[in-house]
Amino acid sequence: MKNWLTIGQFSKKIGVSARALRLYEKIGLIESHARGENGYRYYQEDQLHKARRLKEFKDLGFSLADIKGLLESDGDLDSEKLIVGMKSRLSFIEGQADLLREQKNQIENILSSLQKKTEPLKAQQRRAIMSFYGKVSILVTGCEGLDKTAIFIQQHYRNSHQDISILQWYEGFILPDEKPYILVVPERYLSSDEVLAINADVIVIKSLSTHSNEVERNYLRLFAEAGPHVTTVINADDRASVSFAGNLEVQKGRIFYFSKNRALESQIQHIGGVISDGEELDMYGFNLKPKVHLKLNRIMAYEEEIALLSSIAAVLTAGIDQDNLRIS
Repeated sequence: MKNWLTIGQFSKKIGVSARALRLYEKIGLIESHARGENGYRYYQEDQLHKARRLKEFKDLGFSLADIKGLLESDGDLDSEKLIVGMKSRLSFIEGQADLLREQKNQIENILSSLQKKTEPLKAQQRRAIMSFYGKVSILVTGCEGLDKTAIFIQQHYRNSHQDISILQWYEGFILPDEKPYILVVPERYLSSDEVLAINADVIVIKSLSTHSNEVERNYLRLFAEAGPHVTTVINADDRASVSFAGNLEVQKGRIFYFSKNRALESQIQHIGGVISDGEELDMYGFNLKPKVHLKLNRIMAYEEEIALLSSIAAVLTAGIDQDNLRIS
């Protein structure tokens, strides 16, 4: 036992953390040689080769699931399987290289627009920014139906295999350090100076309780740090919300609308947004060409449908692909 290595000694020799080593053992990539009476893991020197190969594959970007098969092929000296695995990884890297070159060009265009400061960012530029960082904060506010919209947004993300939390605002709430997240802020909290720190990427306004200067001032707190990357989603059927959308602070970014009034279709087609008649819905803008036409799977109650429409506008502008929308 004197030549055995503790988990700390073993992990140090191969250049990974003890925590990572425990994970690798848990999923069956490597096994400790023995366990002491104290429960500690012990390894032998001859296990270092396999562990180092594991780290080499990990450093090349292979997933842990892929590494398990590669280690088996490596142990069996099955060069053909290793070649197949390496070629697959190489093909993926080449695809990523093309994507990175495309992103580089888009970033250069975005920087040019930001430095000129002559016009708001185009829809595809804002979506590019969000997709580069991969993290967005979506704020849902208004006087009713907020939770339903937040749940639909979360479902759209889950359809695209992304996790996003729904957070409820309260006095003294501390914003998370990391995105993405959905933050629900009822209108009654907007008078607090604390909301000045929110600085969301996407702001969904379901409806204003009333049309007044005081209410508008409270909503404007959400736009204290607004810039061209911010998108606001507005209820076109709510006159107070439409009036608020005319504020210059809101118009620094891009505005999309949602509506159940087909009479507004020509305006929404021009400006961008989502419109439904209860059976079918159309999406305009969001860098979608041409418009996207979908059928609802079932008849929805009014508030549920409004929640769906507002959620679609929110996630399309945040970069979710239209094929991942939860239309139900």
